Amino acid sequence: MAAYFSYFPNVYIGEGVTDDEAFKYRKVKNIFRRVKLRDDLKDYVTLLEMYYIEDKMRPSDVAGAFYGDPFLDWVVMLVNNITDPYEQWPVATERLYDYTVAKYGADNVDSIHHWETNEILFEEEVYVKEGIQVNETFRVTMPDGTLLGKNESIYPVSNYEHEEFLNEKKRFIKIATPPVLELILSDFREKVEYDPHPELDKFGDKKTPLSIASRFIDEVGYVSGSVDITTNIAQVTSFDYGPTSMAAGVASSTTTSGAANTTTTTTPTPTPAPSTSPTPTPTPTPTPTPTPSPSPSGGGGGGYGGY
Repeated sequence: MAAYFSYFPNVYIGEGVTDDEAFKYRKVKNIFRRVKLRDDLKDYVTLLEMYYIEDKMRPSDVAGAFYGDPFLDWVVMLVNNITDPYEQWPVATERLYDYTVAKYGADNVDSIHHWETNEILFEEEVYVKEGIQVNETFRVTMPDGTLLGKNESIYPVSNYEHEEFLNEKKRFIKIATPPVLELILSDFREKVEYDPHPELDKFGDKKTPLSIASRFIDEVGYVSGSVDITTNIAQVTSFDYGPTSMAAGVASSTTTSGAANTTTTTTPTPTPAPSTSPTPTPTPTPTPTPTPSPSPSGGGGGGYGGY
């Protein structure tokens, strides 16, 4: 039977994105694909069998003993949702002490990890079950009001005993029966395959073409033509007199980029001095010329009021 990664599709990884080498591709397995077992599969008891892992057995040993193929070790771990065999697979008994020392320290192997209840009987029936984790101050009160002491109620569990118990629990796993195994293999192959996509070649391998734009978005200071712009730094100065409608006196600013230094100086537009309007010379008012009174003529009856 094929090994685990043989089911995974291939993907081309781009190389040569720097400007001193040509573009090229390397075909590798796409290890980012992952499939998990259906959550409801555990409800079908006829599809799975309980299996006890003997001491020093590895996943490949279990697969070889049950399926006759050690390369199906990944099925054993997939069915039991084991992703880290160093932590989720039982440790050999001879290594369990060293494991406990590494986890708790050499001086704390026999230190108390927690407290558990003793089995308490009342009238020949179990009143308190054994192994319930409680606080050190827990005491059992019997139905007749009798209060039991510490040693009668609880007992200590050391760090080593705790790890030994957990390690023993890991020895009980589930194994998929042969009919379910064939279903898992076919379904697994279908799930990890790529969906139809323009980037797939005729062999079903995914290849994303490299873009020449990758040469321009490098972070090492290169641009098109393989020119290191750090060797061609120049000082560029420009003057901005600003729009005539804006207020004058804008502060100068200098902007420096990682590629080149450009200094922009904003020259304040001189504010013209307010001109003094000449005081208008008042136009002289012409003096009216008096009408001369008529001179009285000789003889009566002439002139104003003459008779």
